[in-house]
Amino acid sequence: MTVLCSCRFFSIFAGSVWGESSINVFGLNGPMCNFKTDSFMQYNFKYADLLDDDVFKLIFGRESTKDVMIEFLNQVIPDRRITDLEFIDKEMHPVERDLKGTVYDMFCKTDDGSRIIVEVQRRKQPFYPERAIYYSTFQVQRQVESGAEYYDFLPVYVVNILNFRMDVNTDRPDVVKTVYRLYEEDSHKLLTDRVTFIFIELPKFRKTIAELDGNILEGMYFCLKNMPDLDERPEALSHEVFTKIFLMAEMLKMDEDTRNKVLEKMTTERDLRNQIRYATETAMAEGHATGLAMGLAEGRAEGRAEGRAEGRAEGRAEGRAEGRAEGRFSKAVEVAAKLMETGMSKAEAADFVGIEESEL
Repeated sequence: MTVLCSCRFFSIFAGSVWGESSINVFGLNGPMCNFKTDSFMQYNFKYADLLDDDVFKLIFGRESTKDVMIEFLNQVIPDRRITDLEFIDKEMHPVERDLKGTVYDMFCKTDDGSRIIVEVQRRKQPFYPERAIYYSTFQVQRQVESGAEYYDFLPVYVVNILNFRMDVNTDRPDVVKTVYRLYEEDSHKLLTDRVTFIFIELPKFRKTIAELDGNILEGMYFCLKNMPDLDERPEALSHEVFTKIFLMAEMLKMDEDTRNKVLEKMTTERDLRNQIRYATETAMAEGHATGLAMGLAEGRAEGRAEGRAEGRAEGRAEGRAEGRAEGRFSKAVEVAAKLMETGMSKAEAADFVGIEESEL
């Protein structure tokens, strides 16, 4: 029996005998491409990935679980207490679709009329802060056009849940949530609180299950980042909001069509992560070996009677660094090329592996 499973970025071809068959990712050769079908079938996700668009909307964007979104927004938006909100049907608001065909992941209004845009982004995107500003302008414009007197529009919040680190705040590696408003440069006085941008960088959250202490916001960070890897609900996540999150995220509780769609995307994501992990580990190993060889050669060449030991040490250090860098780059190019073979654009592949498009 031959099984063909089509995904967005790659196809998986499985050959026959149970226990002996294998899956070839991307249809390529090599140790990084072949996996046993039984291990593939047994990814055994008990809980769905909350960063998946469909799952996020299922849990946070339904009237029946509205209290989950209210709790989340009350945790992340400063100086606010939301008691109720209304989910807006995006199909009724074509202005929310930009020229590139992008639609907000979620848009809602609070009980006082404030607008909240929620965007979930798994992959790093160029000009992402500018994109968030662009989104906010729609809701400012809409309010003014609908009769707001003297541009007295209600607050607009853009909440961005990111599965990558932004290029700003690199000097604050442990700050998960950052809030941006319009301030005067020298005095730092607030110009207006009508537009607020909130960025949640999940890779910066590194607490383990054992380190959770009942903090609701940190518990939500943990779920957003780690849900597919869990096989049970941690005791630290005892708040009632997590009861609904875990119940709605359970794969077996979903209807078959939704479950199959989510499972396909989660499997694709897990396999891509494995590809990148393999490429990274291989590049580090090759770079280390190259660095040692270069270091020894340079150390011997540059060594003098009075400084031979020092020369070798410096040569080894420089060689390791250069070797690692060369190895990482060459592997990144190799992985990007394979991704492009599966239909991913050159720009997307370059961004995925972290190099410039011009380097491909």
